[in-house]
Amino acid sequence: MQKDESAFDRLEKVVRDTALAARTGNLAAMGELAARTDATLAELGGEVDSARLEALHDLAQRNAKALEAAGRGVRAARRRLAEIASVHAGVQTYDIEGRTKKIGGPTGSLKARL
Repeated sequence: MQKDESAFDRLEKVVRDTALAARTGNLAAMGELAARTDATLAELGGEVDSARLEALHDLAQRNAKALEAAGRGVRAARRRLAEIASVHAGVQTYDIEGRTKKIGGPTGSLKARL
């Protein structure tokens, strides 16, 4: 951090860093970025530049949409991994008389098959 850098400059940087982390899939950095955002917002106080504030607001809205999309992607990946793992346990189906029947899963380990 530079001495002449204002709280608003630091807030702008953390919002841009968040956008970059969302675009590159660096979800591990989100906790630290959230903490930096909170700390910088607390420092901001009465410092207001309406034009910069509007630009930051727009970027923050784009970040929110990107993070929502990343969350949907993570949930989809988790569902897919759960589906793959469940195949190992076998598949439940119905026989001609309507009774459930389990068809065994593939043999060997998942790691060996992939």
